[in-house]
Amino acid sequence: MIIGAHVHVWLIAPEKYPWQPIGGYLPTTEASVADLLGVMTSAGVDRAVLVQPTPYGWENDYMLDAVRSCPERFKAVCLVDPYSAESPMKLQQLVRQQGVKGVRFNWNLDLSHAWSTDTRHARIWSVAKEMGIPVCLQLSWSQLGQAADMADQYPQVRIVVDHLGRPEPGSQEDSTTFKQFLALAEHSNCYAKLSGLYYFSRQAAPFRDSWALLRATVGAFGAQRCLWGSDYPFVLERWSYQDWLATLRSELGFKPAELNFILGQTSLGLWW
Repeated sequence: MIIGAHVHVWLIAPEKYPWQPIGGYLPTTEASVADLLGVMTSAGVDRAVLVQPTPYGWENDYMLDAVRSCPERFKAVCLVDPYSAESPMKLQQLVRQQGVKGVRFNWNLDLSHAWSTDTRHARIWSVAKEMGIPVCLQLSWSQLGQAADMADQYPQVRIVVDHLGRPEPGSQEDSTTFKQFLALAEHSNCYAKLSGLYYFSRQAAPFRDSWALLRATVGAFGAQRCLWGSDYPFVLERWSYQDWLATLRSELGFKPAELNFILGQTSLGLWW
């Protein structure tokens, strides 16, 4: 079974699904669930984890409708306002009533240290612990220390770090900041999402200068705590969904037993 652990979907239908952008990005083309299913089918991908995109902000409606349209193939990771006193209750409702399986924080949109100290944000982490759901983190490499702090404070919460912690473009496996990311592997509750190579590569597809970072990540975390994310539809702007999957499977030297976890079993354990 192959599971894509990181995809986004949206419609350009603001009358039904209003834009509430929190990251300054608004799509100009659709990434519908029907389009996603077509790409998955052509690549032989069985399931996917839908991650709420920033253009919809805290309103998860389209993503939840997408999951309801194909519940056997999709799980949802939502967004809630990290600084709202109402968000802990909202997250509980999303998990209990809507079947949401995780929550994501876009720390990279706020480089302050409030993530580690704000009591409202801490209450959301407490709900994640209570509900047994993973927390996905999109962060800047400068926030890796904060991620380690949260891993210490919430050892029962599984933390999935997106895009290898978004290292500086051109980073090597022995770069200081990338070694700080690898150090998160010392926390048994931290996982690494193999995704978004173009965010930290200085080359064009297939982004060969990032391959050593992928290998080092699997070496540090172990395949049991690594998972593949296509970053659909953004991958289509720079590469190919199918080629990214094929590269991971055949070009990076991972063993079949490792790929079994990276491409499916790790995601099954986290979200299914």
